[in-house]
Amino acid sequence: MVATSQVSKIQRLTTSRFFRNFLFVGLASHIFWYYFNFTWPYYWNIFASLLIPFGLCLISTKSSDEVTNCLCGLGREDISQQDWLHGEMNKIRLLKRQRHFDKAFALVSALLDEAPNFPEALYLKGHLLWEGFKNPWAAEKCFRRVMELTKDNQPVHRWASSCLSCIYSKVSC
Repeated sequence: MVATSQVSKIQRLTTSRFFRNFLFVGLASHIFWYYFNFTWPYYWNIFASLLIPFGLCLISTKSSDEVTNCLCGLGREDISQQDWLHGEMNKIRLLKRQRHFDKAFALVSALLDEAPNFPEALYLKGHLLWEGFKNPWAAEKCFRRVMELTKDNQPVHRWASSCLSCIYSKVSC
């Protein structure tokens, strides 16, 4: 699964610093080649168009990560589904802590559209419904689903059962 904010390798290349430098240096070297009436061999244009942008990336960033990634990270693989899910979960937790329940609920709903049986997302949705929207009945459904999907020894299972017992006892935990 690829996150919606992630772009293709071609889009990353065309927006990279290397590509912008490549266009500038390539255009300039061809203008000079034409202006000086073709007095140097054409392979110097190709050489300058490829090597100079790489050197400019190296000088401007002074970071080996950027140099190896100056072709905009073309060697990097797309993130895994698990990494994407955990990144989205961190966003949702942050929004929940900041008490932006509407935004957090929209994100968790979108995440559950992608991965409907992700227990942590279901738990957060239930907690948002209970804490943010004061709807313990809808939250109960989420917590029950979490308990169905997980084993007794998993933390998410224990959290959901704790929330269910609080809902049943009508105590704010």
